Amino acid sequence: MSLNYRVGNYYKAKNYLESGFNFPEGEYKLKIIREGFPEDNVNDEDELVIAEEQWLEGLEGSDQYKTDLRGNWYYFEFPINDEGIEYMWVPESVVVEVFE
Repeated sequence: MSLNYRVGNYYKAKNYLESGFNFPEGEYKLKIIREGFPEDNVNDEDELVIAEEQWLEGLEGSDQYKTDLRGNWYYFEFPINDEGIEYMWVPESVVVEVFE
């Protein structure tokens, strides 16, 4: 799967009904693209734990787990939001569903 996402660009999240994922409204700045699940923290020591819990937990042993683990991961700066999330690693399979 080849996506045309570029570091430094802003992307808008689709709403829950369109994507099935609940991302706050606003524009997300793409900061980093990494091949495979990231090994190093960028801004917060818990960010990789959170990414693993959010996107990989419950998928262990499945083809989707392998695809997401080995595929590209996108590091987005979030818009100001009520959840207090500033940055998050998101696997390519979710990026395709969520971002325009």
